[in-house]
Amino acid sequence: MSAQMVVCEKCAGVIKNRDDLVTAVLIYAVVPYHESCYAKDLKGAKTFFLDNQPLNGFSGNLIFILSIIIAFLWLLFADSKWYSIIALLPIGYRIYSYFIYEIHTKSK
Repeated sequence: MSAQMVVCEKCAGVIKNRDDLVTAVLIYAVVPYHESCYAKDLKGAKTFFLDNQPLNGFSGNLIFILSIIIAFLWLLFADSKWYSIIALLPIGYRIYSYFIYEIHTKSK
């Protein structure tokens, strides 16, 4: 574990535990939240810009796996192969979230 700290987007508090970390897409940026701060921001004014599904939860991991499968199958079987790049967006967000935020927090 490195010395880099993960700071919550809403309360500016340090997130130490991976179970308390929620990463989400805010417009096009990946931002970290405490679990409680994320729930509050979903109810606030940022709702229009904040993604409803966290990147590091079960649904984020499921979308990550499905995106890999879809991108691979699209490359193999579709005529327009360039559209498979669209399936790479959730993959890139999930990998970015892991290496920038999750790797710097303690897991249980």
